[in-house]
Amino acid sequence: MLRTYRKSRPKNPEHAFNSKQVIELFKYLTSNRIKRYISCHTIKEVLQYPYISEQEEKRIQTILPQFCLILPTTKKIARIAGLLSRHSAEYRDHHVEDCYIAATAIAYRLPLYTRNPDDFKYVPHPDLEIVVPYQYQGDVTS
Repeated sequence: MLRTYRKSRPKNPEHAFNSKQVIELFKYLTSNRIKRYISCHTIKEVLQYPYISEQEEKRIQTILPQFCLILPTTKKIARIAGLLSRHSAEYRDHHVEDCYIAATAIAYRLPLYTRNPDDFKYVPHPDLEIVVPYQYQGDVTS
């Protein structure tokens, strides 16, 4: 119930940076008419956080699908995900959604954009291209 009263806002400098960067990335992609896709498992991942505000949840459910085509899980994706998860017990126990997200990228032959490339370190696959579009560097002083 607490989440009812919480507003969407940057929680710290890193969150503020990431929010700004993702907006800039979407502006670039849309202005250049670059097709955007997202796995249905990514939607599940972002909705599962317990402290997500109602405003954030609404954005995810209503606005995100306007910017991206949501790719469903198919038999082919399930098969690839199963093969990927077989490679590591740690991966299988803690990163099932990442396995499905990677399998979706592989099946559709799309690059996988992520800020967390370590989430996919247990998915060595020749057809998986990981792209880190931006990375928070903290308070860098010269």
